[in-house]
Amino acid sequence: MQTNQKQKKNPVLQIKQVILSFFNKEISKKNKVMAAAIVIYIISPFDFIPDFIPLAGYADDVILPILLLIVDKLLLEKNKSAKNQLMKQAEKI
Repeated sequence: MQTNQKQKKNPVLQIKQVILSFFNKEISKKNKVMAAAIVIYIISPFDFIPDFIPLAGYADDVILPILLLIVDKLLLEKNKSAKNQLMKQAEKI
């Protein structure tokens, strides 16, 4: 049980799991599109609020880990069997 909890907290496995979930046919296209938009925003060098604005400029940078959690929920919340399969595939890679 403890090893399973440690694997869930491993960010590298979570990233692999998200990447593999984009290729899973059981996940709806709507969720894949929303998750892809979030991933593109995270990768993008542009911010909605520029960093030179005090406090507010760094607020969108603080939101990035929260967005990663949202991507995980969008792609794998409803399909527990798909989540287990993707976790096993991510461990193999």
